Order: sequence, then structure tokens, then C-alpha cells
Amino acid sequence: MKKFMIQPSAPMYEMPAHQLKDLLAAVVTPELPGFTCNGTYIWYAPWKDHCRKVIQVYPLKGFSAIFQWGLCFDFLPVFSSSGYLRYQRTDKSVGLHLFCWPPGHWNSVPEQSVSCRFSRFSRSPEDVKAQVLQAFHEAQGLFVPWFQNCCDLPGALAEARRQCTDPAFHHNWPAPDYVYAFLLAANGDVQAGMEALEMCWTRQLGQSFPEALYDRLRTRLQSCAG
Repeated sequence: MKKFMIQPSAPMYEMPAHQLKDLLAAVVTPELPGFTCNGTYIWYAPWKDHCRKVIQVYPLKGFSAIFQWGLCFDFLPVFSSSGYLRYQRTDKSVGLHLFCWPPGHWNSVPEQSVSCRFSRFSRSPEDVKAQVLQAFHEAQGLFVPWFQNCCDLPGALAEARRQCTDPAFHHNWPAPDYVYAFLLAANGDVQAGMEALEMCWTRQLGQSFPEALYDRLRTRLQSCAG
């Protein structure tokens, strides 16, 4: 695999953020037929079976960014630190609920690492473009089969169950345990969903959020089966 190495003596170029958005729209959008670019760092597909596919560029510290991929659900409420609940059902509010990081992103195990990463700090605009394309194609090799397995509710439930036991996904927000609870209900098992939500609240959320939020989440979860 070709690597982009920058020589210390090479003159450096920093692509401004607004130009990067234009570059991503021009370079990545044609590679994603059926997806719509929201003008910033997200591409989304149409709704199907209460979920939509999402590709996202996630900025890291410094000048780097990575590609992420996952699903957004129309029945899963997200909430802020103040406990404000909302859904991400519109094109403007689309976000990632059940999603992946590039393999090895958190544990840096060489044989597992696939960076899906690029930098807007490089030798030239052409070099930034080349990095973007390489990172996207690395991600594409991962998200195409992932979407094939996870693009419906039963597949998403199986993936959420897997993520619950994988430390690499403990950085996700919403947490896989939370997503799993709502997916259980959406797949028809409200009782199991309630039990999973209670466990998630007891282990994680209840330490940071008021009890009133838990009652509201229980009500929202029950409505998933309606």
C-alpha cells in the first residue's frame, strides 16, 4: 500500500478548512452513488427499514481526520449533557448512532491497523487530494461489507451486540449498550430492551444524568415497538 511520506525539507502546505469541505464534496461524493453530501463532513443515504447509512469525516487533533461509517435510526433519541432529548430524523440533523472506527484506531495494534486517515497539512493541494482518496478507499473496503451485514434492523442488532463486548467501541457515543437496548425494542422484544436499558442506566448513564431522563427514555423505548 502506498504511503504518503513527507520529507523534512519539503515546503509544507495547509489546506484551509473551507477548501477541505469543497475537496471532500468534489472527490468523495462521486464515489458514493445514492448518498447525499450535507455540505460539511457527512454523506447519508435514504431511509430504509427505519435506518439510513452514514459516512462521516471525523476531525482529529491537529490537521488529521479519519473516515467513519455507520447507521442513523429514526427511533433512537439522543440527548445532551443537560438531558435534552431529540431525534435525528431530518437531513440536517443526521448523525451516527451505531458506527465504526478504523480497525486499530484505539489500540494501535500494527497488524490490525487500517488508518482511513488523511491530513490537510502536506506538500500541496494535490497531495491532500491523494491522501483523501487513499483514506476513503481504505474505508470503502471496510464499510461496503459492513453495510451489507448491518443495513437492516436484525443485522444492526447483531452488530450492536458485538460492539457491546468489544473495548474498541467503548469510546462511542451513543454507547453501544444504549443503542442495543433500543434495537431490541425495534426488533420486537420490548421487555429485553427495557432490561438492557436498565442495565445501561445502572452501569453508565445513571451516574451522570437525572432519574427523570431515565423515565423519559423508557417511554421512548416502549414506543419503538408501536
